[in-house]
Formats: sequence, structure tokens, C-alpha cells
Amino acid sequence: MNLPQQHISIKQRLERMSLVVILIFILISIGLYLTSRSVRSDMDSIVTRTYQKVVENSQINRDLGLLNVRLSVFKSTFYIDDQWYKKEKEGLTKDFSCLLTKTQGTELADVLAKLQERFTVYLQRREWVNYLLFWRSEQDQDIDEMFSLMKEIIAEKMVTVTLDGGDTDYLKQLISLISGYRESLYEIAKLNAEENPAHLLTLSPDSPIPLAGELDDLMIRLGTLTASEPPIDRLGRHLIDRFAYYKYLMQQYHEVMVRIGEISRDLDQLTKQSVAILDHLDQQLAGSMTSAQTEIKNTILISILSFFTLLLLLTMISWFSLKTLFGKHIQTPIAQINERLEQFQQGDFFSPMKLGRSDEWGEIEDGFNEMVTELQESSIALEKSEQHYRNIYNNISEGIYRSTLSGAFVSLNPAAVALLGCDSETDCFITYADFEKELYVDPQDRQRMMILLQKEGELSNYEVRMRRKDGEIFWASLSNYFVYDENNNVIGMEGMLTDVTERKLARESLQQLQSYLQNIIDSMPSVLIGVNKNLRVMLWNKRAEQESIITAEDADGLPMEKVCRLFNSTVYLPKLTETLRTNKPTRLLKVESLKKGEEGRSRFFDILIYPLSLTGETGAVIHMDDVTERVQLEEMMIRSEKMQSIGGLASGLAHEINNPLAVILQNIQVLNRRLSPKLEANRNVAQDLGTTIEVIGEYLRLRGCEKMLNSVLHAGQRVAKIVENIQNFSRRGRSGFIPYSLTDLLEKTVELGASDYDMRHQFNFKEIQIVRDYQTVPSVNCDSSQIQQVILGLLKNAAQALYQNVDSPQITLRLFSAGEESVVLQIEDNGMGMSAEVVERIFDPFYTRRDVGQGTGLGLSTAYFIVVHGHHGQMTVTSEPGQGSCFEMVLPVENEEDS
Repeated sequence: MNLPQQHISIKQRLERMSLVVILIFILISIGLYLTSRSVRSDMDSIVTRTYQKVVENSQINRDLGLLNVRLSVFKSTFYIDDQWYKKEKEGLTKDFSCLLTKTQGTELADVLAKLQERFTVYLQRREWVNYLLFWRSEQDQDIDEMFSLMKEIIAEKMVTVTLDGGDTDYLKQLISLISGYRESLYEIAKLNAEENPAHLLTLSPDSPIPLAGELDDLMIRLGTLTASEPPIDRLGRHLIDRFAYYKYLMQQYHEVMVRIGEISRDLDQLTKQSVAILDHLDQQLAGSMTSAQTEIKNTILISILSFFTLLLLLTMISWFSLKTLFGKHIQTPIAQINERLEQFQQGDFFSPMKLGRSDEWGEIEDGFNEMVTELQESSIALEKSEQHYRNIYNNISEGIYRSTLSGAFVSLNPAAVALLGCDSETDCFITYADFEKELYVDPQDRQRMMILLQKEGELSNYEVRMRRKDGEIFWASLSNYFVYDENNNVIGMEGMLTDVTERKLARESLQQLQSYLQNIIDSMPSVLIGVNKNLRVMLWNKRAEQESIITAEDADGLPMEKVCRLFNSTVYLPKLTETLRTNKPTRLLKVESLKKGEEGRSRFFDILIYPLSLTGETGAVIHMDDVTERVQLEEMMIRSEKMQSIGGLASGLAHEINNPLAVILQNIQVLNRRLSPKLEANRNVAQDLGTTIEVIGEYLRLRGCEKMLNSVLHAGQRVAKIVENIQNFSRRGRSGFIPYSLTDLLEKTVELGASDYDMRHQFNFKEIQIVRDYQTVPSVNCDSSQIQQVILGLLKNAAQALYQNVDSPQITLRLFSAGEESVVLQIEDNGMGMSAEVVERIFDPFYTRRDVGQGTGLGLSTAYFIVVHGHHGQMTVTSEPGQGSCFEMVLPVENEEDS
């Protein structure tokens, strides 16, 4: 290969590289020289820092000396004011902290830490001395006050003895002794005050306590007071105890002062030790600094000279080595490689390279030969791969095609040709020359496909309707992408064509089936909810939407307890969890809903939970039926059966009571006749007995017998009325059913109720405002006396409710039609109302809220029996506490009498 004239050979490059290496060595030498100078400068800096360290040590020495002087003054000063003591203590503590900070990590710091620790103990002892001096001063005052008290007591005794004519010499001697004791105390206190604290600091721990002998002598002399008469003897003993405590305080003071002396000597010793350590450090630092500086300079100079010598030798060896290596290991192999590359350029692709080396050039040789071998194998594999993919292209069941952008086939595989119903690829070219007119049923489908393809770059599973050669229409799925040239320009399309007609029909059928099933589920009158194993909603029908006011889209995937608002979650969640765990259905009957019905009435549901397993996922379906009407009918049936059973019991009970009651009433009537003065037979019998019937009557009146008989008669009549009510309650047959105007019946019953209530309760019925709300209604076929009894009972109950704490009592009477077959009568009051528990039991037999003796509890149950069983009507009540009550009767217009 001919090289250009400006080509630079490897030899020239290597020579230049040698020059570069030499230049680099020179630069390195200059850098090292500069570095050595920098090192020398750094050493000077080190020496300077050492001198600074000496200065710092000198400063620490000065601070330590000041601390020592200040500490000496502090130790030698006693009986000072608290403010000076506190200020000096804080200052010394601060000085200790500063010195410890400056000497951190040195031997001096350990000595200073011990010094600070001993100083802390010294401060504690000094404060204890102050407390002892204060307490001793307090004792001086207390003992002096006790001496004064004793003198006053003795003086009072002297006055008393003098008035009694006794001898006062003994008392005078006591006063003299107490004065002497007091003088001795003053002398001891004076000696204590004049005592030199510095002297105590030099004493040993076993040295005697000053003034202890004087105190002992004084305590012995005070013993004479304990032999005196009360209360002098008690005060004497108390004084001895005081002096003993005084001696204890002096002993504590002596011991603390001796201990302070020991600590003070320790502080002096530690201070001297710290100063000695600091002096020693200064001497060492000053001595080593000069020798270190000289040694460092000599070492640096020798290092520089040795380096330059080695550098020169290295440069010469490097130049010679590079020259030798270049000819043998670079120039010769490059020439051989250049020769082989020229052969490769001329078309010899498979001949191996032969360098015969075992170094890096051998690796290049192996790599080139491997490349040649792989190139040969790749050529063979490429031919096989092309044949393989050609077989796949021809035999695949999916249609593969290439087309122009204008809409004409360029190539098709056999599957695509068969799919379009053509005989050959050429037949497809001729048949489908224009896609929009001949291939696509709707030309706009291709236009939309091109728009999407230009927007996305590729398109998958785009379903359109196409036309085969014979005109048959089918559904096809297209997956297309653009084909680009080397300049990245779009030149056509490639893609796959699949017949999805059967799949499309199956999908539509499945969607219709799903829609049909969803319509069935939504048409169900029951609430139907499906949940997965995590209790999240998967199914939510229309009735569930109506009850919870949440759409199926909003409820999908939400937790069951958040979307089901019909019940408290604690009612059904345990059962739902149990169903998912045991895979067995559970049922909840007559569960009261949180959602009320019309007029606030309770609603009840039956809940059925059954497990559901689908494609390995567990879940459950919750079926809720509104059974409110059934529950109400069951309650009515239970109440009806209860009324019938109570009616049978009441009938027998009334019959049994009637027999003895008839005897009682009959005998009372006979007894009244036997005592009547109007009968001749009674007069004759009284005359035969020597008296008159008038006397007997007067006797009975004076003894209260007449009142007793009247009470028995009234009680019997009351029992007869109760029995009559029981018989009316238990009577099943009806008689006298004729059409009657409920408006007239209401007005007559209001008049009757007013007179009856006024007589019984001494209450003016006219004070109750009667509001009439009558509409025109047809006459009702009924037993007027029984209906009047019911209305009268309701009016009495309303008046009874209004009699209790109602400012503006009012009863509202309503009468209106409920269609053409029924008439509604309402009696409403604005009384105190009733609770839900009372409303639930208000029609039960023998249930009453009145006091004992005020009612039997058969009034409303009898009224209910008359309306429901006697007249095939309905009777209900609505009431809330504080809102009054409303009783409603619904009577059929046509009511045939039972035979």
C-alpha cells in the first residue's frame, strides 16, 4: 500500500515520543524542585507553629499562675460576704474550664482535671463551714433566749413567793447561777469569734477541739438546774441538750476546717505539679525545634541531588530502549499486517494472517483469523436463515403483505392470497388495484387506519370489514407499520392480515349474553351485591344503586362497608367473613335497615350470603330481600292470634266472675230492701224486737254501715262494668250493621265524651280546642254503637294526655276517603306523645300506663278488636315523644254482617 508523502512513520512518532518523555522528566524535575522548596517552606511554617505553641504554653503558664494566685487568695479568706464568695467561686470555675479546653489531650489536662475535682470538694467543704457557722450563731441566740426565759420564770416565782411570805433566797441563788452561766456562754462565743481560721487549717485530725473543755465544764455546772423544781429542771435539761448540740457543731466545724486544710495542701501540690509539667514541655519544645529544622534542610538537599542523578540515568536508558523496541516489535509487525490488509481489500476474505508472534501482535493475528472464520460461517448461516424465513413466510397461517401508500399490493404470502380468495399473488395484484374501492367495505376505514398509523407509527389489531374476490364480506384484523428507505422516507407499509370473523361473532354473542344477564340482574327486585375475597364490590345491581344512591361504576372496587348503607357493617360483615372462610352459605332474617321507609317506619330485610368460586378466585354474593310488608303482616297475624286467644280467655273469665258478682249485687239489693223503713214487714220485725226500723237505720248510719254497703255496691257495679268490657272485647259476632254517617257519629260522640270526662275528672272539656277537618265521605256500613265506643275511648285517651302539662290542648278530628272503598278517621292530640316501645305495645290486652286502679288496659285492645276483627278495618297509631299522638281507623264502606 502506497502511503502519502505527508505520512509520519511510527519511527518518527517514537522519536518524538522519546523527546516528549525527556521533556516530561525535565518538567517532573522542575516540579520536584519546586516541591522541595515548598517542603522547606512548610518546614519553616512548622517551626513557626512550634514557636506559636511555645507562646501558647507561655500563655497557659501565665493563666495557670494567675489561677494559682487567685486560688491562694480564695483559700486564705474566711468570714466574707456571700456576694464576693459567689463571684470568686464562679470565676475560678470558669478559669478551670478555660484551661482544660486549652490543654485538651495533654498530661497537663489530667493534672488540671484532678485540680478542678479537688477544688469542687474544697467548695463543698467551704459551704458546709458557712452552714456550721450559721447554725452555731443560731444556737448562741437560742441558748441566750432560754437563759432569759429562765430568769423571767424565776422572777415570777419570786414575786409569788414574796406575796405568800416565803423564802426567796434559793430563787436568788438560781438567778445568780444563771447569770454566771450566761457570762460563760458569752465568753465562749467571744473566743469562737476571735478564733483564727487559718490556724485550724494547719491542725491534724486528732488535735483537740478548742473550747471543748470549757463547754464540758459549763454543761456539768448546768446539771444543778436539773435538780430544781419544775419547770426550771426541764429547761435545765433542755439547756444541756442545746450545749451538747453546740459542742457537736464546734466539733464538726473543727473537723471540716482540718479537712479543708488537707484539701488546700492538695491543691497547692497539684498546682506546683502542673507548673512543673508546663515548664518541662517548654524546655523540650524549645530544644527540639532547632535540631529538627537543621535536619529537615539537609535531608531535602540530599533527596534533590539523588533524584536528579536518577532522573538523568532513567532518561538515557528510556531513549535507548524505545529505539530498540521500535524496530523489532512495532515496525516489522505493522508491515506484515499492512500487507495482509491489502490482500483483504483486493478480495481475499478467507486467507489467514501469519505473523508467527506470541505477544500482543499474536492476539491481533488470532483475532483477525477468528473474524475471517466467523465471516465465512456467517455467510453460510445467512443463506440458511434466508431460506428458513422464506419457508416461514410461505407456510405461516397468518397473511403477510406489503403495499404502497396509495393502496396497492407489492407482495403477499400464500396465506394472504388464500385469505382474499385469489388464485395467485398476481391475481391479487389485478383484483385489488385500489384498496378503498375493492378491498375495504367502508373506504373510510382505510382513511382512519392511515391517520392512526401516521399518528402512532404502528398499528395493532385494527379490525375492519373487507371483501374477498368473490364478494364475500369478512372481518379482518390488521397489524401494520411503515417501511422506510435509507433516507428515513416512508416508501410503503408492511403488516399482517388475519380473518377474525368467527372471533368477532363470538365476542358479539358474549356481549349480548352479558348484557342479557346484566338486565336480568338489574331487573331483580332484590338487592344483589358480589364481593371478592378482599370484600371489595365486584357486582352492584340497579336495586343496590336505588337503595344506596351509589352507581355501579362508583361502587366497583370499593370496600363493602363503605358503600353498603342499608345496614351497620357489624351486622353482616362477620357472617360474610365466615362464608368466605367456610365456603358455606349463611342467612340473616328480619334485619332492620338503617334506611327508614315512609313516615319514618322501620324496614326489614332477609340477607342470604352464599359463596362463589370462579377461575380460582373466591368471593361471595349477597342477596337482600325487602321483607318489610311480610314482617308487618306477621306482626298483624301475631296480634290477631293474640287477640283471639285473649278474647277466649276473657270470655271464660267474665263468665266465672259474673256468677259470684251477681250473688254479691243481689244480696246488697236485698239487704237495702230489708233495711228500708218503707216496707211494712221490716217495721213489724223491728217492733217484735222492741225497737223501730228508724232506730236500726240510724244505728247503721252512725256506725258507717250504710257507707260500707254503698262502697260494696259501687265496687260491684264497677266490676260489672269491667266484666261488660271484657265481654265486649271477646264478642266475635256483629249485629245491626247499617249504613251510618261517620260525621254525625263523630259529633254525637264528642258531646258524649265531653259530659263524661267533665263528670269523671272535674275538668272542663270545653277548654280543649276541637279542630274539625271533615271531607265529604260516603256512609259506612257498621255497628254504630261499637264504632261510637271506639271513638269515645280514643277521645278519653286524648283528653287524658292533654290533661298533663299541656298549655294549649287541642284535638284534631279528620275524616277523608281512601279511594272508593274505604274511609279514614284520624284523632290527633298535641299531648306528650309516646315512645317507640309504648307504641309497639299500645294495642296489647291489659297493657296500661295508668296507675293501679285507674284502668284495666282493655280499652285500646277492645277498640282494635272491634275495628280489625269486627269491621275488617285497620287501626294504627303514630307518635313521638313531645310531638303528640295520632290514632287512625280505616273502615271499609261495604261491610257485610257475619251470619
